[in-house]
Order: sequence, then structure tokens, then C-alpha cells
Amino acid sequence: MDEEMDISLKEIFIILKERLWLIVSITVVAIIIAGIMSCYVIKPTYEAKSSVIVGKPQSTASESTQYNDVKMYQDLVETYSKIAQSELVAQGALDKLKGNLTLNQIKDSITITPQTGTQILIISAKSKSPEEALKVINAISTSFIESSKKVYPTGGDIQVMDKASMPTNPISPNKARNMATGFLIGLIISVGFVFIREYSDNTIKTESDVEKYIGLPILGVIPKMTAYIK
Repeated sequence: MDEEMDISLKEIFIILKERLWLIVSITVVAIIIAGIMSCYVIKPTYEAKSSVIVGKPQSTASESTQYNDVKMYQDLVETYSKIAQSELVAQGALDKLKGNLTLNQIKDSITITPQTGTQILIISAKSKSPEEALKVINAISTSFIESSKKVYPTGGDIQVMDKASMPTNPISPNKARNMATGFLIGLIISVGFVFIREYSDNTIKTESDVEKYIGLPILGVIPKMTAYIK
């Protein structure tokens, strides 16, 4: 049948109502799969954070800190963020850890975030183990301070402001978000499947289908008869 099919809101409502059980079933299965994946399949990821502050070297520090000095050290934060992400710092951390991690694994695990308008850098490290995340962040922070003094001795004074602590709760997977995503995906798939199944079925089911697809008027309807066996 090549005729164009006009879908009214009433037809859509009827189709959804008739196939509600199927929509609910597929959606529930999608939520359950998302929950199982979040709880038992996806390994949790932990993140440890440390913050460092870039300031005037103590040998030149005074009570009368000028605005230009603050602005200069704020601008230096970008430079130091690049140093923190360098291979030199990662190699220094690798030498301190003396573990099974590789240089690329260390570089991929850390994130450097300059705090806009401040002299502060946030250094974070992610790992599947909370202990390893803490070790990496401590090694990176120490290596960063040591390397900065070597490659940029005339820069600012770098101090750890907030030391990292052992992460207790994983940052991922987000179970609630994953299950909400599973709900949306399941709903979209189930509704789409219902309409594809409905409009790919060309069989005649009702009197209205005869008028719609064949174009013939309904002259009469034969009721269903129930046979009784005595």
C-alpha cells in the first residue's frame, strides 16, 4: 500500500494505550540494565584534589602588596598550569611513585584547573583505587613544586594550600544519572518500536481499516458467534 497515512492525535493515543504494556516492559528492562551496569560492571573512579597558590617569593614579600603584583601572579597561574601538565612533572611523579603506572597513565589521570581571577591552581588525580589517587596527587604536587623552581626560578613562590585527602566516595559511575538515561533510552526505543510495528503491519483489523485502505463502504458487520457444544 503506497497511500499516504494520516496519523491523528487520537490514533497515536490509541496505539500508545494498546501497547502500554510493551512500552513499560522495555523501559523497565532498560532501567534495570543501566542499574546493573552502574553497580556491578562499571568500576568506580575516585578523585583526589590538592590546591596550590602562586605568590610573591618570600624574600621579596612585604606588607604593601600592590595590585599590579597580584595581577602579575594571577597571570602566572596560566604558565604554571602548563608546567603542571608537562612531561617533566609527570616523570618526576613517576620516579617518586615507583609503582606499576606508566608515564602516559599518570598524565592521563591528572587535571589542572586554574581558578579564574585568583592565584590558585586545583590539581586533581583520578584512579580506580582511592589509595592510588591519593599517592598520585601527592607525587604530582611535590614534583610540580620542585620542577617549577628548576625551570622557572624567577617566578612566584608556590605553596600547597589544601593537601589532598583520601577520597571516600567515587565520582563515577553516577547511578542515578545512568538510570535516568536508561529510562529515556528505553522510552524512546519502546515508543519507536511500537509505531514501527504498528505501521508496518498492513493487515486489515477493523471496519475503519477497510474504508481507509481499500476505499469501500461498510455495508454490514458479521458479529462473532460463539459455538456451544452440548
